[in-house]
Amino acid sequence: MKVSELIYEILDILKAASSDDSYYTEEHVLFLCKKYRSFLIKKEQEKDRNTQDSSSEFETQEICLDLEPKKNDLLCTNGSYLWSIQKVPQLLKANLPRIYPLDYYQNVNISYVSRDRMRYVGSNKYLKNVIYASLGPDMHLYITSSNPQFKYLKKLRLSAVFDDFEAAAELSCDINTEGSENCDILDMEFPIRDYLVPPLIELVVKELAPNVYRREDTKNDAADDTPVLNRTSK
Repeated sequence: MKVSELIYEILDILKAASSDDSYYTEEHVLFLCKKYRSFLIKKEQEKDRNTQDSSSEFETQEICLDLEPKKNDLLCTNGSYLWSIQKVPQLLKANLPRIYPLDYYQNVNISYVSRDRMRYVGSNKYLKNVIYASLGPDMHLYITSSNPQFKYLKKLRLSAVFDDFEAAAELSCDINTEGSENCDILDMEFPIRDYLVPPLIELVVKELAPNVYRREDTKNDAADDTPVLNRTSK
């Protein structure tokens, strides 16, 4: 479902279910969609804590980052490294990013490690060709290796589940590819699993128009006659 379709579906439900003249903006609906997207994804992942990576391809986004050289005397790899010019948008907690060269088929091994371990990598002679990446406290991606060839990297792809999908979309590889045009956020697919869309719509509607859910179902027919629930079960 596209972002615009999701927003207009929620606005239509609110308009049909509310008896007053309340006005809801697209921006506020989008804000709540982002908020409850993160909530639902975290809740879904908590169902299977034993799974190392429980993220879904529907929630994962890919961004492209430009690299430039930096120097740090704290690293074991002769104190040299690259860092991303752009800051990485906040990752959804417990989701590890995957990092690739710009060309997927390029024979480059990039391993993501914690920022604490990053200070000590590069001393193992058997792993000297491995390129290490870590996300710093300043939200820049740091790259280092004992293999001096890593310094020739100019750009990387980072795939992850981001807390704010809109911020990640601004760094999308498709948008930042030379010759491409910037896309409206409303035209992109909303990054969430299909079966989480109905509960997301319900949560947003509940927050915007709680009075809609105060109506009691007076019919003793085991049916849910709440108009909002009927709309979101499509």
